[in-house]
Amino acid sequence: MVGSARRRVVAVLAGLVLVAGAGLVVYRVFAPGEVFAEPSSGYPAAPTAHPAAVLGTLPATPLIVDGRLRVIADKRQVRADGPVDSRYLNTPYWSFRRWPAELVGVVAAGTTVITRWSDGELVGLDARTGRATWRAKGEKPASSGYAGRRTGASTVYEPPGLFLAGNTVVVAGATATQAYDATTGAAGWRNPAPCGGADPSGFTTADNRVAVLRSCDTAITLVDAGTGAAAGTIPRSAGDPAAEPLDCPAPRSGCAGLRIDQGGHRTAWLFDAPQPRQVGEAVEGSVGPGLAAADAWLVDGLTVAVDGTSVVAANAADGAPRWRHDLGRPGAQVIAVQAGAVHVLTADRDLVTLDAATGAERSRIRYTYFAEKTDWVPGFTYAVDGFVLTERLADPAAPEDADYYFDAQPVLLARS
Repeated sequence: MVGSARRRVVAVLAGLVLVAGAGLVVYRVFAPGEVFAEPSSGYPAAPTAHPAAVLGTLPATPLIVDGRLRVIADKRQVRADGPVDSRYLNTPYWSFRRWPAELVGVVAAGTTVITRWSDGELVGLDARTGRATWRAKGEKPASSGYAGRRTGASTVYEPPGLFLAGNTVVVAGATATQAYDATTGAAGWRNPAPCGGADPSGFTTADNRVAVLRSCDTAITLVDAGTGAAAGTIPRSAGDPAAEPLDCPAPRSGCAGLRIDQGGHRTAWLFDAPQPRQVGEAVEGSVGPGLAAADAWLVDGLTVAVDGTSVVAANAADGAPRWRHDLGRPGAQVIAVQAGAVHVLTADRDLVTLDAATGAERSRIRYTYFAEKTDWVPGFTYAVDGFVLTERLADPAAPEDADYYFDAQPVLLARS
């Protein structure tokens, strides 16, 4: 009897050990934590000169950082690869992962990559090493988590409540707008929010002003990125009128103008003076070369739009005609601009790059990768440093990821 009891005690103790061991494994797997994968190779070289061409396809939409890295957003990690002109996505140069928080936004200032997470954490990463250089406990975003779908496009190209003005990072939450130094993470000015609700949209201007757009606002108030003081206003109605920043060298950053659409009544504004200047007005159905037209773009002080079979440019301030470039066929659309260049997608999927100052054709390439089909529609397009990246969507796109994107590698990478 004694031996039997002893065996039962031993069995119970062994069971407790097993349970405790299993609990420890579960904790180690699911406990909050971070994983950093450091670089295993040298810093990617700057891309070399290359003729205009489609270089390859990617499964995700990157930010180009320091001219050498492609930074990509996933649900719970941010990672970088290189070189920039590689035709495929390579093994990560570095990656930074958090659990269980989800990534809600990424911006980059010089060689600092700033990430915002669903628990409110802000983490600044050195793009050259991937290591965290600063942290700040910011306000939790209203959004529940990662919203970038399969490519991460909205997380890197329009992150909610996260904006960059020069070396200042601005985070807008339900109760306040808070500024941080992009290099050190030091907190700066803080302005209380007039109302709560969803994560606000916004943008920054070329002269380092910040606009945060909330649904209760009856005007867009620009503030100085260095001090938070009011620095100009633009009238608008309350609610959620569409506000489209124009001529932004980085996504929604350093923008030169703005177009507001309030139920088909559109106005256009330039940020070339202390008080934003209105330069156009249009109503739904109107056609014209002004910046208020729904399909007009702003680049280097010019309004650019497609007019029939041609691309036309006019001075954005006064509408004076500047140049006209005939494409020979209708159905083209401007999909991106960058300093000195206008990128046009033709109806038969050529990517035509025009000189922004003269309208002269710089290059024309077939905007497909080898023999891929052309029955796609452009989603997000990002143009910087002579590169053009376009997210290709199915035509028509379905809500599910499997039928939303054109294929498994939906992002085209081209040198223009």
